[in-house]
Amino acid sequence: MTIQYSEFAVFGLGPIGIEILRSAYQTNPQSIIGVVDIAPDKVGKDIGFLINEKETNKCVVPHIQEVNTEADHPIALHATGSNAQQVWPQIKELLDHGFSVVSTCEQLSFPWHRYPLLSKEIDDYAKAKGLSVIGTGINPGYIMDTMAISFTTVLTTVNQIKVIRKVDVSKRRLPLQKKVGIGMTRDEFEFLAQRNEIGHVGLEESVRLIAYGLNWKLSNVINTIEPTIASENMAVPLTTLKRGDVMGLHQISTGKTVDGKEISLDLTMSAGIKQEDEIVIEGNETQRLLVPNGIFGDTATAAMIINTAKQIDALRKPGLLTMADIGVPRNINQSHYVRI
Repeated sequence: MTIQYSEFAVFGLGPIGIEILRSAYQTNPQSIIGVVDIAPDKVGKDIGFLINEKETNKCVVPHIQEVNTEADHPIALHATGSNAQQVWPQIKELLDHGFSVVSTCEQLSFPWHRYPLLSKEIDDYAKAKGLSVIGTGINPGYIMDTMAISFTTVLTTVNQIKVIRKVDVSKRRLPLQKKVGIGMTRDEFEFLAQRNEIGHVGLEESVRLIAYGLNWKLSNVINTIEPTIASENMAVPLTTLKRGDVMGLHQISTGKTVDGKEISLDLTMSAGIKQEDEIVIEGNETQRLLVPNGIFGDTATAAMIINTAKQIDALRKPGLLTMADIGVPRNINQSHYVRI
């Protein structure tokens, strides 16, 4: 076997991008062939400085064309936004420079329903380049969709899937705390909710990814969102909450089929909540999978991005892919080059 590692360019250095960079470096420093971000305070900085490691002589550049590689299949670890329409120009540029793309963009986890024309455009463009594009992470990407799909394997019939995820958002990065409305009034939250301008992005995509993976035809999907409210004063990293302030959100996405099958995804992201993840599958019997203390999203998302990139490199399947298209998610040992 030829000893070879996947080669990555990290594109976007927000909190998650930094975590991806740190994880990739700690896994294999040689795998990092470039780091791209346009922020003036990051351009030109040694990447070791950004992740509290020793000097690497690898610096952040503002454009992907400044990343030089002779790899036959370099992969961009893309972490810049949640909206598929907004990140497509970036992904297109990465494809133009010969990079397959593994993105944290939540809407890319299953964009085919929300953006059918855009999805076809991305799929056709990637196939023409012989490259892959996939959106993933911990949620969407794993705990509330891919893991549930895999768990159905132990039943002969499946009628209902329910996933419950509880996240103590006070332990998470500040942008996420803002995204779930911490510190707002109830009226402010509800105003934004009516305009679809607040909440976790990707919950409906997870419902549709599960349905796609199981070949279920959904007749409808219903989404609800409400704030969780502080019952007492409490301090969180973002602010100090007073009684009656918003301390997070409770969001549910439910999909049903004509023949009565149901997928229900129940997500609570709230300050101080006890964390856990639970999957319940009902069919010829009931099976329950519980992750006490839950899966911590930031580090797990970085791991998902890196491990999916290794899998994409081994698979070499062009087009716009989903986690249901690439086989069992895994952490591939790259002491030797593999193909799957």
